[in-house]
Amino acid sequence: MPRSKDKTGCQPDGYRPGCAIRPQPGERLYYLGLGSNLGDRRAHLDRALSFLAGLGHLLKRSSIYETSPVGMPGSAPFLNMVATLATALEPLDLLRECQACEAGQGRDLADSRLRDRVIDIDILLAGDMVMDTPELTLPHPRLAERGFVLVPLFEIAPKLLHPVEKVTVARLLSRLKGGERITRLD
Repeated sequence: MPRSKDKTGCQPDGYRPGCAIRPQPGERLYYLGLGSNLGDRRAHLDRALSFLAGLGHLLKRSSIYETSPVGMPGSAPFLNMVATLATALEPLDLLRECQACEAGQGRDLADSRLRDRVIDIDILLAGDMVMDTPELTLPHPRLAERGFVLVPLFEIAPKLLHPVEKVTVARLLSRLKGGERITRLD
């Protein structure tokens, strides 16, 4: 993915300390968790990022981390990362688009909870929006307990405030008890 600098000198698709993330008027800022533990994991993440870039503007992305499969004994390790997307899509519309991307890469959406997957795209946060519908809960209900999400989220947004917990990502990360293997790859 080519890197281009905006007028502030920040590289929108990479982490640069001190650069604020601001969506354009009419857009909402989403933080998305991406993961894969089947096949060519990097290629699956790259395809998902390309798909998401077609839905709006990818502003930042974390490094890729290899992580232990939480709650999935015997499964292969995951590659995980977090990306920010600014888009005019509403949360449920973005969810449907993410599910279409997952299905397009071969994920069985009907039976995928705690199973190996080609690609997983979770909406972690949608600005400071809080919602709870049968289809989508924001912020993601297990965000505060998942190191494989908090570590890459901390990389790109350590001071981001969780809209329900009312603490920063850095504080959420400091609360974790450990137990997950999380290794930064690049």
